[in-house]
Amino acid sequence: MTTTMRGNVSRISSLIGLLVLLGPASPPAAAQPSASALASVQALKVEAFEALKKGEFDRTDACLSKAAELSGDPDVQRMAAWTRQFTQQRQEFVAERRKEYEKAVGDVKKLLEAGKDSYALAAAARAFLLAEDKRQFHEEPWARPLLAWATEQVRRADDSEEWVRALRLYSSLTTIDPANAAWKERLKLVTRRIRLLALYAPQQMKMLREADSKEAEEVERLLKPDAARPATRPADEDEAAEASNRLDWRETLRGVTMDMLWDALVDARTNYYRETSFRQMVQGGLSGLRAVMTTRGLEKAFAKLGDEALRARFLKTLDDCANRMTDAQPQDEQTATRGILATLRSANRQTVELPEEVLVSEFADGALAELDPFTSVIWPYDLEEFQKTTQGEFSGVGIQIQSDEDGSLRVVSPLEDSPAYRAGIMAGDIITHINGKSAKGITLNQAVKKITGPRGTPVELTIRRPDLTSRTITLLRDTIKVASVKGWIHRPGGGWDYLIDPQQKIGYLRLTNFTKTTAADLRKAVEEMNRSGARGLILDLRYNPGGLLNAATEVVDSFLSEGTIVSTRADRRTPNQATVARAAKDEDEIDLPVVILINQYSASASEIVSGALKDHKRATVVGDRTFGKGSVQMLFRLDDGKAYLKLTTSHYYLPNGKCIHREENSQEWGVDPDVKVEMTPEQMRAAIDSRQEFDVLRYDGENAADATSRPADPATQAAKKDPLSADAQLSAALLVMRLKLAGAEL
Repeated sequence: MTTTMRGNVSRISSLIGLLVLLGPASPPAAAQPSASALASVQALKVEAFEALKKGEFDRTDACLSKAAELSGDPDVQRMAAWTRQFTQQRQEFVAERRKEYEKAVGDVKKLLEAGKDSYALAAAARAFLLAEDKRQFHEEPWARPLLAWATEQVRRADDSEEWVRALRLYSSLTTIDPANAAWKERLKLVTRRIRLLALYAPQQMKMLREADSKEAEEVERLLKPDAARPATRPADEDEAAEASNRLDWRETLRGVTMDMLWDALVDARTNYYRETSFRQMVQGGLSGLRAVMTTRGLEKAFAKLGDEALRARFLKTLDDCANRMTDAQPQDEQTATRGILATLRSANRQTVELPEEVLVSEFADGALAELDPFTSVIWPYDLEEFQKTTQGEFSGVGIQIQSDEDGSLRVVSPLEDSPAYRAGIMAGDIITHINGKSAKGITLNQAVKKITGPRGTPVELTIRRPDLTSRTITLLRDTIKVASVKGWIHRPGGGWDYLIDPQQKIGYLRLTNFTKTTAADLRKAVEEMNRSGARGLILDLRYNPGGLLNAATEVVDSFLSEGTIVSTRADRRTPNQATVARAAKDEDEIDLPVVILINQYSASASEIVSGALKDHKRATVVGDRTFGKGSVQMLFRLDDGKAYLKLTTSHYYLPNGKCIHREENSQEWGVDPDVKVEMTPEQMRAAIDSRQEFDVLRYDGENAADATSRPADPATQAAKKDPLSADAQLSAALLVMRLKLAGAEL
């Protein structure tokens, strides 16, 4: 939920400036340290910096404090002051983590006593993630019997088709026992069943959730007895809004054909990065259809699935096709696949009569799931949205939106120079209607579909302000550029303040994804920082899911004058050649010292940037190990471009030769930070909330009359919880950059 901005930039700057003055004054000339003392100081500094690289912040603090005491050097005193400040803050973060762990363990015991065992397992999974010693966790006296109980319960949940409960159990088990491959496979199947119900029989899915929600409410009251409960709306109002906004599967699958499926299978067999076969994909496709046949509730959408005899006949066809594929010789697999698709088409018409687009899409989903999670078909309905994410621009009104817990559609921020901004739409506004239809309970994807559209066409939004006044605005859609490069704090009226530390002239840039304009936007931002006298740059790639490969290589090239950036290659001979991207010397190359922030949600292109700059020792990397999405997807046209296959054709390799991709049982993957700083989920949420306030675009002269509940000067609220005080990784990155600028070799 967007709240008022909490941050006083001038106050933050003053506090940063005071840090420079911390520590004793330089000693008089007569008290200059001896040569042996200077040697000790140098040794202490070296030890401090080595400890910092290992994440031993307390030892860094102790060494620099001692060095400052011995030397009286103002530079060393500043280093000691910065480190002391961070160490004190870090101690608070560590204490918060332990407190969260103890609370999770307390929740486990409380839920076990109340007989809420499946929720106790979920609490145990949270505790496991927070535990400092994962091995010791399994030896806890309450852990072993709980895991044994869960093993029996998941079988019962499967047998009784309690899919929501089964999903919760399997999700928890895969967290606590990640080495058990069986949990992962079962989790995939129950996830598929829930997806099927949500797409084709949403009313049945709603009934399953409602059956589970009563117990969930009991658990919520048990764990948070004093928490305020949201006011409930009349059931008929909820039902009406949901029915109005429900997305029909016929719309999402419109235009799906058997020809698209065949093209996808052929392209996958030819171009997939490792050896695969029609046999493997067909068996997966048959499993996908078997899940449709055996998921109770889908008969509400497809009536003949309720006829046991017809369903049994089609299941028999699936078994026959599986045996037929198993018996096919390798050289005959393609022909056998053609025959099996024809058999399925005919048997379906004679039995359960699934719409052909359902038959095709579910077979395709099962077939491509046999390859990897990143290979999929982009069906005609999804093409427009896919192009928006990679092109960096779309046609709409220019607002960032989110769904509140009560189903309201809230404006996070208007975008600069957009129709929404010019019309006065503000952060915190609620969109109650789109083109006269209720927006209550609408999904974000549905909202995006309804609000975006061809340039120059109108869309009508009804906006409710925090003071409960409403107005209806007709906006003309325009081309909207999605900003992938953001600074430290949004200036009222537009533009960014890039300096996170004005005293030390340290800039901050956050790359949200990689689009065709990212490299150019990055250079422009750095040019503006340089005009402000920037001496260092913190590049934040956390939560960055990736994007265009060439955008990532252009960003890396902006910081390097030579050397390999990234290479790609397949594990077998395919029509797709291996590639190598190399840096070239540019006149406008960025020469600022760089610290890069990463976490477990930095993926793909962001891993290429952080990994390449780390390997070339061009940047110091701070945070947590990245996601490990090192697979390269290419697009293959299906049915003359009406749909596309997004297929993994190779893997990324960093300059040091490491493949960043995480396989099913990988021990090494992604990019490891030089300075490791972990954060708990609660700490991440707090950091994101505080960061969001700095991202909100306010109006010049925006006042209380324009935005009830928002202060006239939003910055006056930010000192309560600015991103630096809430974000351990960002604070560590700032410490590293300050030390680098003061001469530390990191």
